Amino acid sequence: MWKKIGPVFFGIVTGCVLGIILSMSYMGRTLATGMFLLQEKEILNIGQAAEDAYHNEPNQVAVWALENYIKTLNNLKEERKPAKVKNPYFILTPDIDLLFAHARLGKIYKQMGNDEKSRYHFEQAISHSKNTKFKSLNTQEDCEKMIDALDKSHIKSSE
Repeated sequence: MWKKIGPVFFGIVTGCVLGIILSMSYMGRTLATGMFLLQEKEILNIGQAAEDAYHNEPNQVAVWALENYIKTLNNLKEERKPAKVKNPYFILTPDIDLLFAHARLGKIYKQMGNDEKSRYHFEQAISHSKNTKFKSLNTQEDCEKMIDALDKSHIKSSE
């Protein structure tokens, strides 16, 4: 009798153990995805605050907000680099966001008369543009034209 019941019992136990392991693995993956989405949503909020500061606050506040946003995006890129997947982001596009943040900082520093920092941030914007669909940004003037066009569209949409 044990010869008939033994394999069935072993199969049931093995199935239960595999089911538990696989369901825990799936739950872990789902939880990790949720945590990454929450992290990215918070970074989007930081980016929105930086953009609002750029449009509505004094230059010093905008510089602080944009530099904080750039630091946050660079930290995220470093954290996700070991993932070695084609796109480790769910809702963010860090290179595009870094492009705009650096270009905005370049414009602000130019307005403040700090040509060295302005040039540095425009160079960073151009560097990040190579990884995006904005490959036509090759000079500081290209970046300034792009930012001016975005600023004009922001003014029109806020009226």
